[in-house]
Amino acid sequence: MSEYKYRVASTGGNSSSYGNCECCDNPVSEVFHQVEERKYFNPISQKESYTHHNCRDYFGHRDCLEDQQR
Repeated sequence: MSEYKYRVASTGGNSSSYGNCECCDNPVSEVFHQVEERKYFNPISQKESYTHHNCRDYFGHRDCLEDQQR
């Protein structure tokens, strides 16, 4: 299992609303938002969980966002 997990969703907008793709800097007809989360062990609850700390979010083409996944 990967240390990271991702959520990718359409914003319903395009470059005129959100700007160019943050990965390739080209215009986008349908802008997607990708949220990255990283697995960590919570010493208080003694369980694995996910955090957004030191993770990246991007807006852009779905293919470009998927290329950024670790």
